[in-house]
Amino acid sequence: MKRVYFMLAAMGMLFATSCTSEPTTEVVMEDGLVTFSMGVESVIGSRAISDGTSADQLMYAFFDTEGNLVLKKAVKDDVLGLTSDGGYTLRISLAKGQTYQGVFWAQSGSSNAYTVSDDMKVTVNYDGANNDELRDAFFGKTELFTVGTDTNVSVVLKRAFAQVNVGAFPYDYEYAKSLGIEITKSSATIKGVANTINLFDGSIEGAVDVTYTEAVRPTEILAVDVDDNGKFEAYEYLSMCYLLAGTESSTHEMAFAFTDEKGSVIDLNAGLTFVPIQRNWRTNIVGQILTGEIFVNVKIDPSYDDETIHAGGLYYNFSGVTEIKDKEFAFNSVDVEAIFSSATNESMTLENVTFSGTIWQIAIGDYLDGGKITGVQFENHLKNVRAENMVVANAINNVGLLDYMSVCLFLRGKITIDDCVFKGTTTTAVPFVYKGVEYPYLPYDCGVPNYCEAKFNNCDIDKMYAWSHSVIEIKNSNIGFITCSTHNDSYDIARLVIGEGTKVGKIRVTSSSLSRVPWSPSLRIEAGAKVDTLDMNNRPETTLYIDPAAEVGVIINRVSTGE
Repeated sequence: MKRVYFMLAAMGMLFATSCTSEPTTEVVMEDGLVTFSMGVESVIGSRAISDGTSADQLMYAFFDTEGNLVLKKAVKDDVLGLTSDGGYTLRISLAKGQTYQGVFWAQSGSSNAYTVSDDMKVTVNYDGANNDELRDAFFGKTELFTVGTDTNVSVVLKRAFAQVNVGAFPYDYEYAKSLGIEITKSSATIKGVANTINLFDGSIEGAVDVTYTEAVRPTEILAVDVDDNGKFEAYEYLSMCYLLAGTESSTHEMAFAFTDEKGSVIDLNAGLTFVPIQRNWRTNIVGQILTGEIFVNVKIDPSYDDETIHAGGLYYNFSGVTEIKDKEFAFNSVDVEAIFSSATNESMTLENVTFSGTIWQIAIGDYLDGGKITGVQFENHLKNVRAENMVVANAINNVGLLDYMSVCLFLRGKITIDDCVFKGTTTTAVPFVYKGVEYPYLPYDCGVPNYCEAKFNNCDIDKMYAWSHSVIEIKNSNIGFITCSTHNDSYDIARLVIGEGTKVGKIRVTSSSLSRVPWSPSLRIEAGAKVDTLDMNNRPETTLYIDPAAEVGVIINRVSTGE
């Protein structure tokens, strides 16, 4: 999760030009000419947002070695060239032989958001509209320099703010449009944001609640490399705002509102309790935002620093064949779901991936059809994926079956699972009360939902749930406990195969029993497999098959067919 990919024009180089100002103290030595070179580097191409071109007003001040103000700030309007290749030059006369530090601030002359004091402290007024690019501003300080006959000083200006973006998957946006919802405006609310920065030392102060009022949403495409593969995925840009931030990451509660052309409003706040921001970095909130459930990925997108992913809900949706290798995902929120899926229904591989922490649930496989196998289905692949000691919060009630479960990994579509470890899952779900009786939720490390197919090989799993219409084959694996929930009135293909080299502590058939698909026994224990306990839950054995070369220790609660 460490990449340089912040595509904002954030760091600007200030290389120098002219303006003079009256000193606050008497200068008795002969003046020397100091040349500063400056320019805001644009790396965005044709994008208007954050290309630095809005900064056309320059303010500056000079301090002595004791930090005392020597030269008052000056305001220079129409500073042309800050974003050009040649940059902008500023020439100032200062006393020869004296040592100074210069502090610079560049902003839009059309913005009234900032008040700059003579000692170069900036106070931010957050009153105003969302999606306001004119709030983009830059600052920097020189190293100590001593004035000679001719002195040249280079200055680097950096953005003083974090940029927070919200984007929707294109299919999510298009589906909303098909429902008559086309977002035209957005607003933002963020709690506890700093509102003062000392440009001399970069420190920030204050903690105010920010409300950016409704304004027309950005027209650009929001590009974010969510899956860290070097390719930028496109999102429909819904919201953009600037927040004063420090050099260390801080977290804030956020909420957004999106308004369509008819005045209807869609709110986004789920899972946005601890959203990180950091100076000169972007925080991107992307996912399925406008329709159905809310799944969001929150990540900071830096300019020239490493990428940091906020360990909360991550929504990965890919186009084309995708591989995720050598990654660790540490989650810390029970409010959101992590989904890894293909928008184009193509294959996805997770290799040498580790999941840890606390989350609602993790879903892997086709999302658009709820994981159901429909038409041509590419097969996903998990290789050496580990999910150990995770805490999940989802709660699933199968009241008629007396099944109450919390599942960590949902394995959707067609999927092959090799050399994986899923163990130690616990749940925060409170017991379900049914007719005055509490039923605690049983945590499962993984589950295969309806109309999905999974092949396990050489895996180590504590608890697995086999849904009613799932197809599961297991070989050369150790499984502690399996619930088999295959319906007895189903004529869909549904089976659980315990294959060669597999050891299972216990298989529990649910009260719905086994399917009656006449051409395929739904529970098969093959040669070379070992099951310590098989609990038939008082169900008939009409579709149970046990190979003579398999080893089954105890069969309990069985109902004989009379044959």
